[in-house]
Amino acid sequence: MTGASYLAEAQASAAAQPLVLLTGAAGRVATLLRQQWGRRYRLRLADVRPVDAVAAHEEYQHVDVRRLADLQAACAGVDTVVHLAADPTDGPFMESLLPLNIVSVYNAFEAAKQNGCRRIVWTSSIMAVKGRGPVPPIESSDAPHPHGLYGATKAWGEAVAQVYADSSPLSCIVARLGQPAFRQNDDWDPEEPSYGISPRDLGQLFGRCIDVADVDLAIVHGSSRYRRPYFDLTETSRILGYEPEDGTAFPRASD
Repeated sequence: MTGASYLAEAQASAAAQPLVLLTGAAGRVATLLRQQWGRRYRLRLADVRPVDAVAAHEEYQHVDVRRLADLQAACAGVDTVVHLAADPTDGPFMESLLPLNIVSVYNAFEAAKQNGCRRIVWTSSIMAVKGRGPVPPIESSDAPHPHGLYGATKAWGEAVAQVYADSSPLSCIVARLGQPAFRQNDDWDPEEPSYGISPRDLGQLFGRCIDVADVDLAIVHGSSRYRRPYFDLTETSRILGYEPEDGTAFPRASD
């Protein structure tokens, strides 16, 4: 199935679809996913902040991801947890990175396991591996080489996914995400190395992370397709069937 047909199918009724928990639901990535998915999933939107425009197939739940009890309650009846909540900066460590990027990751995996969720999709980052440089392209099997403390927290989370995949029935998919800001009609240089991801590629990637069967543990790469990529997408495409529709490998779109 192509990316275009995948997103077209995403407009089907969500009545029989699995319940998906989105943490960090008031944030940018979750907002883009909701826009791209339409009614594909029943969504439980978890955040400490209110979430705008909650639709009929969605429910909002106030959740502080720093609290295990909050995530345990949020995971009740959930098929798949998509854990997006994080501090995307390099600090301050004790006040922010530790509770949001370390403690919350443990809480999400542990709550998903305790509730018998089928899968957790955890959002890592290019910063977990960006310390190794842009060329050759980073492969899914490459060990973390963090850039900054934020990247180090993401490298820790990748190790947590390995532990839970090894010690529990929980299916764990790690999505090393690039910058969710690529636009096909922007003024980009095709010779510049890049790791951005467009909104429709983002929706396809995370949707396939939710839908794919028979995965115990996988690390996949979240970018559009580039002439000079940071991320190699071979394994991501093989595991998920992910086929980007945007990026500098394609012609620039007209407005």
